[in-house]
Amino acid sequence: MGKTVRPASGTNAHSILHLVKQVQYKAYVRLEAVLNPFDVTAVQFRILTTLSTRPDMSSAELARLYDVKPQTMIKQIALLETKGLIERRVSDANKRLLEVRLTDTGAATLKQLQKDSRALEKQLLSPLDGDEQAALRGYLVRLLDSLNAGGDEPADGDDIEELTPEYRRAGVQRL
Repeated sequence: MGKTVRPASGTNAHSILHLVKQVQYKAYVRLEAVLNPFDVTAVQFRILTTLSTRPDMSSAELARLYDVKPQTMIKQIALLETKGLIERRVSDANKRLLEVRLTDTGAATLKQLQKDSRALEKQLLSPLDGDEQAALRGYLVRLLDSLNAGGDEPADGDDIEELTPEYRRAGVQRL
């Protein structure tokens, strides 16, 4: 394969979309390395995070939230249950409904994963000083707000759990 040519610092040789995608990909690879010792994927990490703030969701509710087929979510739920990170129990309100929640092991694992992922974020952003990090976050939030125009909720810049309208379309899967 050919040698990768990198532009000189400060040039506009690469498109912003290309650069964002490359940063996202490299950050994702490093996140997977953080999650791997816990035998958790990035998808499963997102599910655990969701359940930490919204316990007792059904697998069907999770599937709708992530816009995936119920069978896809059931597979992830089964894997997490096998690992002892979540449990399913009969709903008090509807005996035909199984609700999903974190186990104590799942909550402890998630706490460590969140700590490790925050450390990774700090490491990834270390080339930027505090003001640059704040500016970058502000730019990204503004761009996300712009892309959400006409959507339900504006981005708050922190833990964005709700999905943007383009990801609510049928056939768009994030798992």
